[in-house]
Amino acid sequence: MSNAATEPVQKKKARKGTLGRLMKYLMLQKGKLLLSFILLIIGTISFLYINYLLGDVINILSTTKDIRSIDSIAIIMAGLSITTLICLYLGFRFITDVTQNALFRLRQEIFEHMQKLSLRFFDKQPIGELMSRVTNDMDTINNLFQAPFGLTLQSAIMLVLTIIALFTLSPLLAGVAVVVIPILAVFVAVLAHVSSPSFTMLQIRLGDLNGVMEETLEGQRTVISNRHQTASSEKEAKISTDVSKSGEKAHILSLFITPLCLMASFISIAIVAVFGVKMLNEGVLTIGALSSAISYCLLFILPLFFIFFNYNFWLSALVGAGRIFDILDAEPDVKDKPGAADLPPVAGHILFKGVNFSYIPGRRVMKDANFEATPGMKIGLCGPTGAGKSTIINILTRYYDIDSGEILVDGVNIADIKQDSLRKQIGVVLQEPILFTDTVMNNLKYARDGATDDECLAAAKAADCDAFIMRLPHGYDTVLIDGGANLSQGQRQLLTIARAMIAQPKMLILDEATSNVDTRTEKVIQGAIRKLQEGVTSFSIAHRLSTIKDSDKILVVDDGAIVEQGNHNQLMAMRGLYYNLYMSQYKGKIGEVLDDIIAINKESAGMT
Repeated sequence: MSNAATEPVQKKKARKGTLGRLMKYLMLQKGKLLLSFILLIIGTISFLYINYLLGDVINILSTTKDIRSIDSIAIIMAGLSITTLICLYLGFRFITDVTQNALFRLRQEIFEHMQKLSLRFFDKQPIGELMSRVTNDMDTINNLFQAPFGLTLQSAIMLVLTIIALFTLSPLLAGVAVVVIPILAVFVAVLAHVSSPSFTMLQIRLGDLNGVMEETLEGQRTVISNRHQTASSEKEAKISTDVSKSGEKAHILSLFITPLCLMASFISIAIVAVFGVKMLNEGVLTIGALSSAISYCLLFILPLFFIFFNYNFWLSALVGAGRIFDILDAEPDVKDKPGAADLPPVAGHILFKGVNFSYIPGRRVMKDANFEATPGMKIGLCGPTGAGKSTIINILTRYYDIDSGEILVDGVNIADIKQDSLRKQIGVVLQEPILFTDTVMNNLKYARDGATDDECLAAAKAADCDAFIMRLPHGYDTVLIDGGANLSQGQRQLLTIARAMIAQPKMLILDEATSNVDTRTEKVIQGAIRKLQEGVTSFSIAHRLSTIKDSDKILVVDDGAIVEQGNHNQLMAMRGLYYNLYMSQYKGKIGEVLDDIIAINKESAGMT
């Protein structure tokens, strides 16, 4: 069988599997779902029986005209109406509880699962696309569960019971009436086949649109400074047009539902009327029964209308659910081994032995890395952009697993321990400080569960944060907005340093921690960093070599390999890559360079 022939079958199976998984979330409250189903059946039977009694009333009026009998029927109809109202209300009320619980569980599950995924997953997914999945795709399921799901269920019940009632009334009239159902179903199936692929494309295009809008809004300063407002608007308009076209194709089914159902209704009523009048003339059918039969024809077309009209919601929700389940099915690349133990408190002795690593299989970015860092040692990392400096940090923290070799912390292979127990002992200060929309105090406590207010105050004072924090409107209870937009860049960085102090790490990572601040603020931050580094094995990534000049050991990385290592004077004496980088950065600063040369000469003389 060709791929073209099997593709529709595969899509149908995929939708069926997705529907089954989605329904499992509804089955989390089986009892309430079953109760709502029973209530809908009772309410629908009560409603249909009212139409049957209307036929009796018509028979009475056309024959005996017994008013007392009509009064009795009217009382019964009033009771049935109340029963219908109560049962349908409670049925839909319980369905709402079931669907909202299902949505809550699904939202929680996808968010919690994403917290467990490795960085490699996020490397492959644009944030805008991920946001589209957890917002737009969840919205499609929410739109189905809000009303269409209950209406579809109730309509299916009404359709079945109406046909049963019609067959009970007259098998012949029922047979000729329902002939329109398969004809209508064929039309809908053809239209659904055309519109179904467009729902998938619609969700993809919405993801693209979200990605562009998020990227543009985040980089609005760059957009404005480069005068790209018009170009950005044109790009958004083009993708938005694609979204609109996909939406038109996706909703083509709903445009035909109303006229199709009206046509089917008129045809059904016409057929029943023709046969019914003939049976009435032959005396095998009463006028009341004919009236009820015509009424039932209208009633089974009505649920068909709701079922087909809500079909778009089902298709859209299944596409969205499929995209969400793709995330839930994603497995983290970095996993703890079965029976992995916690890493005990460490001194900070780190050893890289023949480490090789690839972000993409077959494209090695770390090649046979070997170095040792003893407890309390300050390690500097430098090299050209893209050389692999951050890679060393990424694999030390086990954000990614290495291809081969070993990384030992106090003699323990980090591949054999739990990830959380390793990261709990590593403090991180990034180039771009990350703060959350919460109070200053809670942002500080983010580093360690159980951190006390006194510990946070002490860390803030040690990192030179206390003074500016106390000038905030509510001090430590001030809520930071939009990642700390109400603070300067330097203040945000000092807060992250204080937060790292609260973590009480034995290993520390400083990733270009002073690259985005002015010279004066850099000195303040460097002072806070020196306090943070006391008694801690630290790794500092830097492009400005002045920030790592005093390191105990400097690792010079180029093209994924550690090409040089030693302290500043040793590396300068080698006159290799580090020497060239240093000389290019200090070109024109003769005094500092001469001081370095004198120090190197003195060190060389002492060694001889």
